[in-house]
Amino acid sequence: MKWFERFCHRYERFGFKRLTTAIALGQCLVALMALFFGPTVLSLLTFHPVPFLAGEWWRLVTFLFVPYSGNALTMLLSAYFLFWLGRHLEMEWGAMKLTIYYLAGVLMALLYSLLTGAAATTFFLNMSLFFALATLHPDQTLLLFFVLPLRFKYVALAEAAIFILWPLLSIPFTLANLMPLTAVANYLLFFAPTLFKLVRRPLQTSRRTVEFKSEVRRTRERRGYIHKCAVCGITDAEAPDMEFRYCSLCAGYKCYCSEHIFNHVHTKIQ
Repeated sequence: MKWFERFCHRYERFGFKRLTTAIALGQCLVALMALFFGPTVLSLLTFHPVPFLAGEWWRLVTFLFVPYSGNALTMLLSAYFLFWLGRHLEMEWGAMKLTIYYLAGVLMALLYSLLTGAAATTFFLNMSLFFALATLHPDQTLLLFFVLPLRFKYVALAEAAIFILWPLLSIPFTLANLMPLTAVANYLLFFAPTLFKLVRRPLQTSRRTVEFKSEVRRTRERRGYIHKCAVCGITDAEAPDMEFRYCSLCAGYKCYCSEHIFNHVHTKIQ
C-alpha cells in the first residue's frame, strides 16, 4: 500500500492533529457530566439509529465522546488509554493516516449500527488501536498497571482473546455483541498485507532451511564429506569432532581444519 502512504504524506496537512487527544478529553468531560448529572447524559449522546433517524443528528458526532460504561475510574482510564495510543500512533504514522484509520473505524461502527439497530460505540475501535501499535512494535514493552512490564505482542494476544470471547460470553446474545467485528475489520483493512508478510516470512525461512539441509545431505552422499582441509586433507567424515572454517584472505572457497586455519599460506588469485 505504498500509494496510500504517499497519499497520507502528501496530504498530511489535512489530518486532524491530536484527534484522539481531543476525543479523550471529550470523554473525560462526558464522564464528569455523567458523574454529576446521572447516566441520562450518556443516553442522550450515544448513537442509536431510531432517535438519529428521527432528527437527533448530534448523535452522529457526540457518540465519539461517550466513554466506556462503568464507574468514573474506568471511564478515565479508558480515556487515558486512548490518549496514550493515539499519541504514539500519530508520531509513528502522522496525523493524516491516523485520521483515516480512526474515521474508517467510526464509519464501520455507524454502518453496523444502522443495519442492525444496535447502539454504536467506539470502545472496540479505541482498543483496536493497540493492535496497530503492537503490529508495528511487537517487542516493545508496556508497564501493566504501571508496574508489570509486558511486550506489546502478548498484550495484543490477550486483547484479541477479549474480542473473541466478548460475543460468546455476552448473555443474552444480541447483534450488539458483534460490534467488536467492526474494529477487527477496520484493523484488517489496514494491516492485512503486513500480517501476510509476517506469516510468510518464517515460512520462507523454513523452506530455505529445508533446502539447505537437503543440499548438504546430497553433497555428503555424493562426496562422502562436507568439509575438507586444503592443507592436510582431513575431512569431517574422518574427524567428526574437528572444527572447520573458511579463510576470507584466500582466493576461492578454501576450507581449513582448526589446526591449519591460522597456520597456512594464503592462496592468491593468479
